[in-house]
Amino acid sequence: MEESKSVTANSALIEPRPSQEVTPGLRVLNYLPAICMVGLFISGIGVVGHFFASKEATEHWQQPRTVDYIIKGHEALKIEEIFKEVFPIRDFSTGLLNAISLVVFDETRKGLVKGDDGWFFSDEEFSWNRKSTTMVEKHLGFVKEAVADLKTAGIEPIILLLPEKADIYRDKLGSIQHPVGRGTFYDEIRARLTALGVQVPDLRAAFLEARKGTDVFLKTDTHWTVAGAGVVAGETSALLAADAGLPRESYTLSAEPEVPHSGDLLKFAKLSVFSGLVSLPQETISPLSAKKAEADLDELLADVTAGPQLALVGSSYSANGTWSFEAQLKAASGVDVINFAEEGKGPFKPMETFLAEKLPGTQGLKYVVWEMPLRYFDEVKY
Repeated sequence: MEESKSVTANSALIEPRPSQEVTPGLRVLNYLPAICMVGLFISGIGVVGHFFASKEATEHWQQPRTVDYIIKGHEALKIEEIFKEVFPIRDFSTGLLNAISLVVFDETRKGLVKGDDGWFFSDEEFSWNRKSTTMVEKHLGFVKEAVADLKTAGIEPIILLLPEKADIYRDKLGSIQHPVGRGTFYDEIRARLTALGVQVPDLRAAFLEARKGTDVFLKTDTHWTVAGAGVVAGETSALLAADAGLPRESYTLSAEPEVPHSGDLLKFAKLSVFSGLVSLPQETISPLSAKKAEADLDELLADVTAGPQLALVGSSYSANGTWSFEAQLKAASGVDVINFAEEGKGPFKPMETFLAEKLPGTQGLKYVVWEMPLRYFDEVKY
């Protein structure tokens, strides 16, 4: 009897307990590492596929490469550069960091300097590196050669050296200090240009005076305002007035409809999909157009035979009609203008093109007005 009780007691000890049911959510956690691995694998395939299908990679594969180029690692570096450029979430992550910097810390990232009262500046006007001096001398050397070529062709050059925005609006830089080394940059380059025997009006002094009554640069753009372009047109006209033999005509300036403008400096903010969440200043511009006054038959025939005696060469400051420099130059001087300025190429490449391609087929020119922003003198890419 006691043995029976003992067996029963032992049986109770080894009897299995009721199993606890695992919830579906906990069961999924068991597979989470595997799911993450598969997800990363699929994402990796997608990223690699996106890289090989990109236009940048396709163009790179079509370029010839030597064995030496590959062995020295240049090929690997180029592929890495392209991969970073076309990485799918690159714009998103960059935009997020830039938005946080601007909204939280009131700072901007590379390429842009945020001042006070909605003013923005290019960091090109604050930089100076070991190549800057070399580039200044290189560009001054090109200007010297170009001036000599123009004078040999019987053409008088007028150089419009445009001051830097950060120099004219130092009081709008906020906590940023204007570089000491660039404080006399304008005067030094202007002196070097004047030494070539060229007329170079002091546009820095003209801008500092004009800004007392109007903005001469756009707040969110590297370019001048219509009023700023008008100041330079007036200074140029004053030089041309000394030539009594230059044919004159009457031009009437008309205001075009006002247009909204998003400054080119705002592109450096690189907010990507977050641009709609960050409030950035917007500007409006009222361009001007120049219309020639009615002329009699003799004047029309003279125009056909003579053609423009003044050519304009330069950067987007002169090429883009939005700033209305060409129109105001015609109206201020009463002289017809043929415009050879080009956008996106700085001031030196358009002159190189003009001398090589345009000058040989251009007849009757007496003057070439060469517009050149100071900030391009120490840039490597131009």
